Amino acid sequence: MPTNEEIVREVYAAAEARNLDLDKFASLFGDDGYFLDMASGMKWIGADVRQPMEGLEKPFPDFHRELLNIHSAADGVVVVELRLQGTQQGDFPIPGGGMLPASGKKFDVPCCDVLVVKNGKVKAFHCYNMRSAWIEQLNASDD
Repeated sequence: MPTNEEIVREVYAAAEARNLDLDKFASLFGDDGYFLDMASGMKWIGADVRQPMEGLEKPFPDFHRELLNIHSAADGVVVVELRLQGTQQGDFPIPGGGMLPASGKKFDVPCCDVLVVKNGKVKAFHCYNMRSAWIEQLNASDD
């Protein structure tokens, strides 16, 4: 059986824009496994965990996660320090119902994810992204 770190690395590989595999991504979660975006409070459970990845596909066709450090604990907790990177090529919905129109701007935002792996499947995925920095970078003027 793969290690918890290997499973987590598979999760990230399946979510990479250049080889996005939503079926593989969802298959790495347990039936009651969930993805929670801490910045927005939105939570997806079971097969719906694919939805946040689908939502990034059009606005950011080059979406990439640069994994900086991975820390595994004996209890199945895996903490990942990473950077979210990409270029905005499509409209991006923001909190409060607004929309950032496609800008062609690049972003590079720090993030920390905390995952719990049990019996070879992701039970919990908490994404602590800096949504405010992300929106600020995409919304910044070019002057």
